[in-house]
Amino acid sequence: MSSSGPDPKKLEELLDRRSRRLRALVLLLTMGISVGVAIYAVTRFVPPRPYGLAEDFRVFFAAAKLLAGGGNPYHLGALQAVEQAAQHYPPHGLQPILDRFAYLPVAATLLGPLTILGFWPSYIVFTAIGLVALLVVTAFLARDLGWRRVGTMELGVVACWIVVLGFSAGQFDALMFAALGGAMLLAWHDRPLPAGLVLGLVWIKPDLLWPAPIFLFLALLNRRAQAFWFAGGFAATSVLCLSLHANLLPAWWVALRGFAASVAGGQPDLAGLPGLLGAAPKSWGLGAGMGALGTFFVVAVALVSMGVFSVWMMTSSDWRRVSAVGRIAWGVGLPVAIWLAATPYAHPNDDVLLLPLFMLTVGRDARRVHGLGLGLALLVLVWFLLIWPLGVIPWPVGLLALAGLAVVLWRRRTDVRLTGFGAGLCLLALATLPVVWPFHVLRVGLTPVAVLLLVVEGARTCWMEVGGAGTGPAYVVEQQGTPEAASAAAGG
Repeated sequence: MSSSGPDPKKLEELLDRRSRRLRALVLLLTMGISVGVAIYAVTRFVPPRPYGLAEDFRVFFAAAKLLAGGGNPYHLGALQAVEQAAQHYPPHGLQPILDRFAYLPVAATLLGPLTILGFWPSYIVFTAIGLVALLVVTAFLARDLGWRRVGTMELGVVACWIVVLGFSAGQFDALMFAALGGAMLLAWHDRPLPAGLVLGLVWIKPDLLWPAPIFLFLALLNRRAQAFWFAGGFAATSVLCLSLHANLLPAWWVALRGFAASVAGGQPDLAGLPGLLGAAPKSWGLGAGMGALGTFFVVAVALVSMGVFSVWMMTSSDWRRVSAVGRIAWGVGLPVAIWLAATPYAHPNDDVLLLPLFMLTVGRDARRVHGLGLGLALLVLVWFLLIWPLGVIPWPVGLLALAGLAVVLWRRRTDVRLTGFGAGLCLLALATLPVVWPFHVLRVGLTPVAVLLLVVEGARTCWMEVGGAGTGPAYVVEQQGTPEAASAAAGG
């Protein structure tokens, strides 16, 4: 009497159904965390209180009003007087670090027309403009990257803590993302001059987005005419931005140096790795300051990594098979993310600039977030939180277990059942770890861990897509490898 094993086709269908259920459950859990945190945060922001709702916009509004009246926004005393007139804070609660304007004059100039509305109406209009820009650019980026469930993704983006924090503070991040994503869209739709004009707005936050124009130029350099049209557009906007109130540039530089020298001791929720190193035991000799040893090491590694990536992108034959969409999306998104992980001064809300890399890493409609790997990612994140901040598991034991798991994952790296691990871990980390500090669970936030995970998984995915098996017409011109390999690389 012969017995036959299970039907491989039926087993595959069963595993696929279970994978979809697990993915739906985890995505629903992640969405629930994001929406819950957003609701909780809003209840704490209203009614407004010192350093709560519109805390950063208060500084920007005062600088714009002072500049429009012919004053110097880099004079701290004059700036604080206008801030207090706009939105009064108790004098004993003022923090010179947080009340200092350290942006280029172009940021205050752009806000000038809104100051005639008054403080709260101008904040509402500014936030509405940022929200519309974020949603529109996200929708077009998703469309060109092959996403179909754009509405679901946009809901997740708007509800996540990173975006809620930026809007509640009144920051420029949504507009900066719109400039970055809009320039990428224009560039791969053969509009290099407008792309350069739009990306010139990086001068609002040049400390965060300086890699974007460099790498977009390199990504276009295989078509030299387009690259130089882009450079011309960027140069035109740059000249305009820097010429606005050029007489204040020396004052801006002095204010920026003073801000940089004092910020490390007053900002516990930084999103770059230097901030995390600054919380290490003092005996390590590391720190979060601009000139600290830890900062120097992290920045040096980041610059070398970006240099290696640029050489690979410019010289490897693999990149010749990549479409304009893939070349620009990977070529700009990954270096920007590397810098956001390394910069000594960035907040969790600045990480909305990671969205292009996140969309590439999790795959179209988050299809890489699935299966046994996703479940394992959830367990790893819970294990990590039990080590820090909860302290339930002693950190030597916890880290040793994570190191052992890393060895096992490396040995099983070709197992298709585990392909959802990296993307799933990125999704869960970005939805969870940035909210740790704002609710005072830790002395320092864990956002740098989430950013580092995305950079590592994003780099691995880029290497796999460009140098390995291609994933379809949105990313490559010629299919690479076999269809089976392409399916494995795409995550099923």
